[in-house]
Amino acid sequence: MKVSEALVKRKKPVISLEVLPPNKGSNIEGLYTMLDPFLEFEPSFISVTFHQPQEGFSVENGQEIKIRRQRRPGTVAISASLKHKFGVEAVPHLICGGFSKYEIEDALIELYYLGLENIFVVRGDPQPGEKEFKPEPGGHAFAWELVKQIDNLNHGYYLEGMNQATRTDFCPGVAGYPEKHPESPNMEFDLFNLKKKIEAGARFIITQMFFSPAIYQNYLKRLKQAGINVPVLPGFKLLYNQKQLFKIPAAFGVCLPQKVINAFLSCRTVEEEKKVGLKFGLELAEKLLESGAPGIHVFTMSQKDPVIDLLRILFKG
Repeated sequence: MKVSEALVKRKKPVISLEVLPPNKGSNIEGLYTMLDPFLEFEPSFISVTFHQPQEGFSVENGQEIKIRRQRRPGTVAISASLKHKFGVEAVPHLICGGFSKYEIEDALIELYYLGLENIFVVRGDPQPGEKEFKPEPGGHAFAWELVKQIDNLNHGYYLEGMNQATRTDFCPGVAGYPEKHPESPNMEFDLFNLKKKIEAGARFIITQMFFSPAIYQNYLKRLKQAGINVPVLPGFKLLYNQKQLFKIPAAFGVCLPQKVINAFLSCRTVEEEKKVGLKFGLELAEKLLESGAPGIHVFTMSQKDPVIDLLRILFKG
């Protein structure tokens, strides 16, 4: 089922998960084991992140050769495997960084052959050590351009202009930033870019994590004012230790409520930290669902037990 349809036609809150591919050299069985306990909550879909290949150099036969490495390969294969192993819709991430338009088209054709009909589109981060994102030669500089390429394929328009080409049937989703993207100068500019992605063909939005229900409600109001009417699924991250107070805002450009910071800083043990995180996580999730959010999209970050505890309380009573 298309994610956009699942969000609109839901009979109960949607639960979805976001996972990281295993590091190169790791066994996929570890990912299966991590996900298995989540199946009791009947997730509507599982999204699998994609990380831009890192450029570097290697010396072979005395010559310096440019190479590209991926620390976490396998997004497409993992997505197909999850769908067929667990019977759960899988949503691979597809990024602009590191790929030409022709390479992206080939990737889309493979996704279509594998029966993966939902795609989550992001631009991708700058290369390590780079301050600005640089598109691949012949690639896309913005996520809306990649969404448009997907929409073109859905209408049978391929880069080589083939006649009577097969139309794909992808449902692209995009990221939304309730506290604006870190590179946007203000919220108005951020919403302008988001609207371009929707106009290009995006059918649903998954937000960046945030930690106040008021942020989500204000964001929905802004989207409505901007004429954006696709389903918006809130991204959810459970805090469970003091280190996250500083790492998460720095990494994702989000703010934490002062009461959450104060509560965590007063903790003296690991167990106290987990209890504080669970308390505030439940409060946030409950208020989001009470206010009409279609569900929650859980950024697992490969952390299982704290999130399982929260979901059992939230949905199992």
